[in-house]
Amino acid sequence: MITIVNALTPVLSLILVGFLIRRSEFLSPTFWPSAERLTYFLLMPAALIHSLAGKKIGSLPWFGILLTVEGVVAASALLVILWGAANRRMGGGVFTSLFQGGVRFNTFVALALAESLFGKDGLFLAALGAGFMIVLINVLCVSAFSLTVGSGGGLDLRRLAADLVRNPLIIGCVLGIAINASGWQLPAAIDGTLALAGKAAFPVGLMAVGAAYRAGNLALHWQPTVVSCCIQFLCKPVLAWSLAAATGLTGAAAGVVLLLFSVPTAPTAYILSRQMGGDHDSMASIITAQTCLSFVTLPVTVWMLL
Repeated sequence: MITIVNALTPVLSLILVGFLIRRSEFLSPTFWPSAERLTYFLLMPAALIHSLAGKKIGSLPWFGILLTVEGVVAASALLVILWGAANRRMGGGVFTSLFQGGVRFNTFVALALAESLFGKDGLFLAALGAGFMIVLINVLCVSAFSLTVGSGGGLDLRRLAADLVRNPLIIGCVLGIAINASGWQLPAAIDGTLALAGKAAFPVGLMAVGAAYRAGNLALHWQPTVVSCCIQFLCKPVLAWSLAAATGLTGAAAGVVLLLFSVPTAPTAYILSRQMGGDHDSMASIITAQTCLSFVTLPVTVWMLL
């Protein structure tokens, strides 16, 4: 238990620091959107490329990780769809918030926790799992927007393709895996630059998560908030544990997979909601509730399942 507390404390502390700095107005409010963009478009892709390019994938249970993470993502998406089908009065915008709240995961928190608990090997495994997940998650989420709030109510393949091609996390994962598969060794100067940029990704990203906290009107959006929290913190960890056991994952690989499905949804879901015509008020409520609740659920989940 002490090991878990020691690993979680730096992560949760940096989230709290970001929250306090934002509320104290020590920095200009305009700083945080810029910090989030810097982390999302530059620092995190650098961390993913450095981590994925540096260690051979062939010696790891990558196929078991692939089956597990894709299976959990698909199952969580199906749960949200079934709930939406049973509650047809829910508007399309609110459904997209529920969908993102039940399917997305906070990459910053997951990778930071993996490194804290399992070291560099854990970070590599988490980056690999995240790489497998990010493409599918973005396809599913953008498709949900296109089908429910897009023009004409149909799937906009052009918008979907453009969003996937521009996604910096997808680009980082693809480049890292491609370099790894090619057998090409990154020059020391480039690798060192990526490593240094990647080290900045976690503290800046975690503080940006705390700064993005929004109280919102939780009572108004209580139903999608409660449902998304149940999927995120109950269904997904249990599914991940079951599929990890079924695919034979053990040790750090199993632990990392569980971490990926124990963190709250991504703050960037709010940005996507605004950009694609979703209900960003309900999305803000879901992000707020899950971020707060994760301070309790993460230690408990990690302690029970690892």
